Amino acid sequence: MITQRGLRAEDRPLIAELLESLPAFTDDERAVALELVDVTLAQPSSDGYRFVLSFHGAPGGGGAPRLAGYLCYGRTPMTQSTYDLYWIATSPDFARSGVARGLVATMESEIAREGGGLVRVETGTREGHGAAVRFYDAVQFARAAVIDDFYAPGDDLIIYTKRVAPARASAAPPAGKGAPTASPAAPATPPAPGEPALYDAAFGYRDYAAERDFLLACARRFGARPVQRVLSWACGPARHLEAFAELGVGCAGADGSAAMIAYAERAACARGAGAGVRFCCAELDERPDVAPVDLSFVPLSAIHQLATPAALERHLRLAASLLLPGGVHVIEATHPADLTPSGVNRTEWTELRGDQSIDARFRIHTERVMPDRVVPVSLEVVCSARRNGGAPRELSSFRQEATWYIPDLAGWRRVAERVPELSLVATLGDFNVDVPFEHAAAWRLILVLKRV
Repeated sequence: MITQRGLRAEDRPLIAELLESLPAFTDDERAVALELVDVTLAQPSSDGYRFVLSFHGAPGGGGAPRLAGYLCYGRTPMTQSTYDLYWIATSPDFARSGVARGLVATMESEIAREGGGLVRVETGTREGHGAAVRFYDAVQFARAAVIDDFYAPGDDLIIYTKRVAPARASAAPPAGKGAPTASPAAPATPPAPGEPALYDAAFGYRDYAAERDFLLACARRFGARPVQRVLSWACGPARHLEAFAELGVGCAGADGSAAMIAYAERAACARGAGAGVRFCCAELDERPDVAPVDLSFVPLSAIHQLATPAALERHLRLAASLLLPGGVHVIEATHPADLTPSGVNRTEWTELRGDQSIDARFRIHTERVMPDRVVPVSLEVVCSARRNGGAPRELSSFRQEATWYIPDLAGWRRVAERVPELSLVATLGDFNVDVPFEHAAAWRLILVLKRV
């Protein structure tokens, strides 16, 4: 489990050790980074520098939590609402695990809570800073200026900026992937009993409005028609569809679980989106009873439930039959590298709802990979009461086990080539149309197929 907190005195040696493990930093840079730690510890009441630290390790799970990464930021002097991101560092053991994204998301949520503002960050172009440049591009910071040869000949200064909107009064602070602590999309109330509700609560940390906007951007960039109707395959609790319904888009959702469909219908009606969403029960390789659409998508790696290339081909043929010419089909898939021992194949996170916590654990069992990239996966979600500082008391839980087929990019291309009605027009590595799958910061495989 990833948890976040502020700076404490005992963290200084942990930060020093983390900085020492990163060859991208020079000795002078490490000294400056630690100087900011010392200034903050010496003047804890000062608001000059703020720290967010991410730790890996659940309380009570045995052993001391490990520092996975940290971020330092603060208000820019003599400005009304501008902030500087001074340092961000992630342990090599947690590369591509979402720790850095979680730190940035927490910083942005704090800035939003304070009324929003502009975030500025400076970095260089020398070889050791290449990963930083790719990261800021991936998390949608904009390059505001470049000063050639600023640090040294051939080492330019790049100034990135990002504008953070004020938080809505009803929204909880969002948390980044891999380190959610509160849900921005759901009220701070305990989930109702039952597997669908627990599933909904566990994945409430996702920014569904932002992912909706990404899907619309895919349609604009790679498609050839305006989006008036959408279809979500394996729609689950249908949070994406509710976000589309807010824009007046006609929505249809298909899921193989009748219980999940019933839950999604009730939840959508309760939140006022029921009139704009139509549901039907259908698996990924079954044709749902819906009218043709301009955009369809499969979220949350659900596509891997189709355990053979033939099943994937059936799904793509069905998707093509329901897309209007120029429409796009978007698949959010697992990064193929996550099948390797160095990949992100184990994730734990916690959602807090009032006096209850929802603890989730997802694992790709890479030690049991079968031929043709077939692998067992498991998801466990536990809802517990947390009262009066005592031991948590389990209220409800569920565990899912499945067998996933996770193709590499070549495998996806082979399947797509067998469906001539669709053209594979983009392979992305993030919820950002400007981040290709080959990008060093890629953490997902998102396929965009166009109906020809």
